[in-house]
Amino acid sequence: MAVTHGGWKAAPQAAQPSLGLHSLLSPVSPAEFKDEYWERKPLVVHREDPEHYAASLSFRDVDHILSTSSVRSSELKVVVNGQEIPLVEMAASGPGGPGNGLEVLYDLYRRGSTVVFKFLHERWEPLGRLCRTLSGEFSAGFQANAYLTPAGAQGLSSHYDTHDVFVLQVWGSKHWRLYESRDVLPLATQPYRRPKEGPGAPVREFDLRAGDLMYMPRGTVHDATSNDEASLHITLGVLPVLWSTVLKDALDRAIEGDPRYRGALPPGFALDPELRAGAAATLAELLASVAGAVEPAELVERAASRALVGRRPVLDGHLLDLEALRTLGPDTRVRRRAELLWALSPQESGLHLEFHGKVVRLPARVEPELRYVLDSRGPFTARDVTGPLDVEGRLVLVRRLVQEGLLTLA
Repeated sequence: MAVTHGGWKAAPQAAQPSLGLHSLLSPVSPAEFKDEYWERKPLVVHREDPEHYAASLSFRDVDHILSTSSVRSSELKVVVNGQEIPLVEMAASGPGGPGNGLEVLYDLYRRGSTVVFKFLHERWEPLGRLCRTLSGEFSAGFQANAYLTPAGAQGLSSHYDTHDVFVLQVWGSKHWRLYESRDVLPLATQPYRRPKEGPGAPVREFDLRAGDLMYMPRGTVHDATSNDEASLHITLGVLPVLWSTVLKDALDRAIEGDPRYRGALPPGFALDPELRAGAAATLAELLASVAGAVEPAELVERAASRALVGRRPVLDGHLLDLEALRTLGPDTRVRRRAELLWALSPQESGLHLEFHGKVVRLPARVEPELRYVLDSRGPFTARDVTGPLDVEGRLVLVRRLVQEGLLTLA
């Protein structure tokens, strides 16, 4: 698909969360971070502002989340010294069975275990807003975990992550140790293998206190221990589109489009040195021809779409919208969803409107009305929409966009 939209656009009226890239990094600017730190070296920011992350997550919030969590959920786990504790089995075999699982979890925490809240952005909306905002600013997927560690304890042993990580210290403090890293920008298929002699001596040690920030490129070996009070920190994992992914995409498209790449190596080549030499020469020719078989700009546009597929859709109230479709009329007030990222692509077959990881196909004749909807900054009705369509045609378009989740009742 040739995409001609020129890039993704954000909703003009999008409600911005209290925390974004600028405030996340301050006093380091986003430009300085991208030029000097991103994928290059760790960044540590110390602040005298313990409430810096309060709008996204607080210690009290985690107390509430924990009190209403189920130990049966895969989104909650307990670790100590790098070992995960089988919480579900322990709860099932303890007094009261699974129904008393929260007490089992707290007993483990009291004895030094770390509680890990996985994918917390999926069920805590302030973190969801933060991840969506950063996703748009980075053109990458973001996910949030939270780590609650009692005083003087260590949850995970030394390791590295195969994705870049921002650490936001929310409560208490942790002593961090960074080690020399042998693997630079490892892929997800290259997990950390702890040397028999251990990670070696730390190359950097420091404390993160409430309000502080650390960024670590993937492959940074690290561990941490809480100090004399409980520690709560958020990890924001960054999931960018890698050049390796784009290159694999280029090769896949070349293979699909040219039978030369789909042929077999010569029969008997494994036992014939001359055939192997000829095969090597043919392979060199095929590799050299890949660049001419694909369109780089199209591959980058495909990467742009891929970058935002992992961004969690903004669909609050959508169930109510679907029920209201039956009575939605020309004077019903609707609005475009806040925080929405979209791309409009004129195609030979019509218009392709891309958002929420899907493509909605619309006839070219509705482009004036559709652009009114996309550029809207507040509530409107089908009757308000400008363009050559009559009111009934505009209402059909509005109903379709409500059904797809781009619009919601105002």
